[in-house]
Amino acid sequence: MSNQRLFIPGLLVVMLLLLWWRLPDWFTHGNTHFIEPWGDGYKAYHAIFYHAEHDTTYSHFLGMNYPYGEHVVPGACQPVVSNTIRLLTRLGWNVQPYKLGILHGFLLLGVVLCALFLYLIFVRLKLPSWYGFLLAIPLTFLAPQQARLIAHYGLAHPELLPILYYLLLRWHERRHWGWSLAIGLVVGLYSGVHFYFFAIASFAVFGWVAVRWLARRDWAATLAYLGHGLLMLGLPLMFYLSWMILPDPVTDRNKVPWGFFEFRGRPTGVFTDLSQPHWQLFDRVYLLFRTDYEAQTYVGLIAIGFFLFTIVWLLTGRWLRPRMAVVETERDFVNYLYTSSIPILVFSCGVPFIFSRFADLLPYLGPIQQFRSIGRFAWVFYYAVNIAAFYYLWQWLRTRTLVWRVITLAVAIGILYFESYHYHQNINLGLDPIENWADGTTFPDKGIDYRQYQACVPIPYFNIGSDNFWWQAKGWISQKPHTLSMQTGLPLTSAMLTRTSLQQTLNQLQLVTEPYRLPRLLNDLPNDQPLLLFWDNARVTEYGDRYLHLRSGGTRLLYENDWLHLYELPLASFAQRLQDRVDSVEAAFATLYVNTDSIYLTDSLTCFLYEDFDDHQNQPAYRGTGEFRGLMPQHNVLVDRIWDTDYTGLLNLSFWMYLNADRAARATITWEEYDAAGELLGRHEAIARKEARVFDGEGWALLSFDLIKKAPNSRVRISIINHDVTEGVQKIDDLLLRPSGQTVAWRNAEQLWWNNRTYDRK
Repeated sequence: MSNQRLFIPGLLVVMLLLLWWRLPDWFTHGNTHFIEPWGDGYKAYHAIFYHAEHDTTYSHFLGMNYPYGEHVVPGACQPVVSNTIRLLTRLGWNVQPYKLGILHGFLLLGVVLCALFLYLIFVRLKLPSWYGFLLAIPLTFLAPQQARLIAHYGLAHPELLPILYYLLLRWHERRHWGWSLAIGLVVGLYSGVHFYFFAIASFAVFGWVAVRWLARRDWAATLAYLGHGLLMLGLPLMFYLSWMILPDPVTDRNKVPWGFFEFRGRPTGVFTDLSQPHWQLFDRVYLLFRTDYEAQTYVGLIAIGFFLFTIVWLLTGRWLRPRMAVVETERDFVNYLYTSSIPILVFSCGVPFIFSRFADLLPYLGPIQQFRSIGRFAWVFYYAVNIAAFYYLWQWLRTRTLVWRVITLAVAIGILYFESYHYHQNINLGLDPIENWADGTTFPDKGIDYRQYQACVPIPYFNIGSDNFWWQAKGWISQKPHTLSMQTGLPLTSAMLTRTSLQQTLNQLQLVTEPYRLPRLLNDLPNDQPLLLFWDNARVTEYGDRYLHLRSGGTRLLYENDWLHLYELPLASFAQRLQDRVDSVEAAFATLYVNTDSIYLTDSLTCFLYEDFDDHQNQPAYRGTGEFRGLMPQHNVLVDRIWDTDYTGLLNLSFWMYLNADRAARATITWEEYDAAGELLGRHEAIARKEARVFDGEGWALLSFDLIKKAPNSRVRISIINHDVTEGVQKIDDLLLRPSGQTVAWRNAEQLWWNNRTYDRK
C-alpha cells in the first residue's frame, strides 16, 4: 500500500509533464485559443458556451435552430460542463470569462484520470505497482478517444471505461450496493457529457455483469443482480427518460439516422493503424483496407498478439486459464472482462446486420439505432483486451527466469510506448487563435446594437441534423456566425445538431429559399423584431442566385468589409419579396409566345413534357385532382414514353415531392434515355435532398435539376426509389421537362403557373 501511495502522485506528475510536453498550447493559450476553429469542433464550442452564458433554462439550448432550439443533451451542450458554469455564475462566481479554459482543462483532466484508474485496476489485480505505472501511461495515450480531441470534445474522454471497470472490480470483490450506486452515478454523469457514453457504458457494464452471472451460475442471486443493475443502469436511464425523452415535444425525429452501417467498426481499424511506421511499411507491400475515422480503434501489437493467441488456444480445445497460482477473484474479473468485450466488438462491426439475410432484424434494435456510429463500441474491446493481455503476460512471466522476464517486459512495454507515441503524434492538437475573438475585434465592437434583433440568419445557409438534409457550412460561415452568437447572445436559425425535427428543418429551409409562400417559421417567432442577415459575400456566389432575393424587399445594410455584409432583415420583407415575385411573373407573361392551347412559352419552338398525375385520383393531391403514389422502397416509374421532339441539349426536370416523411428526401431519381432500338443513350441520377429548390410550407418541395437530352424523338424514362427505407409512401405531383432557360406557363383568373410554380393572383 505504501508503494501505491508513492506511485499515484508520481503518476499524476508524470502525466501532467507529458501533457505539458505534448500540448504546450493548452497550458499557455488554453483560455484564448481553440482546438478546432471550424466545423464540428467550433460548433461544439458554440453549443457549450452559448448555453452556459445565454440560455434561460438548464434544459433547453436556443443557440441554433431558432426559434425551436433543442434539448441540451442531443444539442451537444455537455450539460455537465455548461450547467456547472451557469450554476457557479448564479452563485456569484463569475467563471464565464474562463469557460474556454475550463472546457480544455476538463479534457486534460480526463486524460489524467484515465491513467490513474488504469493504474488502480492493475494494482487491484495484484500486479506490481511499477508495472501498472508503466502500463497506464502508454495505454492512456493510445486510447481511441484521444483522436476525438480534434473535434468531438464530448467523446474525448478516455477515463470513463477505466473508471467503470475499476468500480466493477470493486463490486466483483464485494457485491455492495454502494459500488452499484457509484457505477450508476458515473454512467449518469458521463451521459451528460455525451449521450453516446450511456450506450457504450451500458454495453460494457451489462456485458460484464451478464458474463459473470452466466459463468458463476448465480441463478439464485438473479433478483439481486437485477437490483444492482437498476442502480447501475436503470437509475441514469430513468433520469434521462424523465428529463429528456418523455417530455420531448418533438415527434418527428428520424428513427433510423444515417450512418449505422457507414460508421461501423472494421477489423482493419482495430488491428491496424497507418500512423504506425510498421503498418505503413506493411501497407506499401500489401494494400490495407482503409477504415473510417469513426471506426478507428487500434488496440496495439501486444493486444493483437494476445487476441490471436487466445483464438489458437480455444481452437486447440484448451482453456485460457493458465496452470499457475493466481487468485480466483482477479483472474475471473479479467476473464469476464475480456469475454464480454468480444461480442461487443463483433456488434461494433455491424454483425449480423451487415449480412442481407439479417438486415431485416435491424428495426428490432429499437433505440440502439440512434447510436449510428457503432464503431465506437469497439472502445470497450480496446481496454478489455489490453488489460487482459498485460495481466496474463505478467502471470506467464512469473514462472520464467529473471532474464526472460526482463527481456520480455522490455520488448512488450517498449512496443506499447512506441505505438502510443506515434499514434498520439499523428493527432494535430495544437490550439489556434481565431479572428474576432480578441478584445477590439469582436462582433460587439462593430457598432451594431444586436439587442434590436431576435436571431441571426447565416448565408450561405447550413442545416445539419435531421438526417434528411445536409446543407454543409463552408468557409467563414462555418465559424463566424457561431462567434457572433456566442458573443452577442443572438441565436442562429441554422443548425448543426443531431436528430432534429423534420418539420422544423423544412421550416428553416423555406425561410431562406426562393419566395413562394410566406415562410411557416414566421408564425413561430416569439416577437416582431427583425432578423440579422449574416452574408458571406465571398462564398454566396458559389450558389448562383439562390440567396440573392434575401437582400431585397426592405433589407438594410448595417456593416460591410471585404467579405462580410450584415443586413437588417425585417419580417415584413418576406411578404414584400413574395409580392415582388408575383408581380414580376405577372408582368413577364407579356413577353411570352402563346400557343393554341393557351400555353405561354418563351417562343414558338419551346417544347415541354408535362405530367399532372390527375388520372391517379389520389387525394389530397398537391395540385389538381390526383398525384402519383408509390411505395418508397420500390422502383416507381413516373414517366416512360417516347417524347416526340427534335430538341437535344440541356433540359430542366422539375416535380413536386412530399418530403415531410422520414427519410423521403434520401430518394434517388433516375433519368434514362433510349433510342428507337432500345439502346441506352444516357443516364443521370440525383438525390432528392440535394435538388430541393422551393418549399411550400406544407411538406412539399419542388425538386429541380438539369440533365442532357442526347437524341431527338427518344424514349425517356424517369423513376424514383428510396434505398434507405423499408416502408412508406412516396408522393409526387406535377412533373415538367423543359429546355433549361426557357419558360412554360399558363394562367387563369385566380392563379399563375410559371415553370412549375403556382402563385395566387391579386
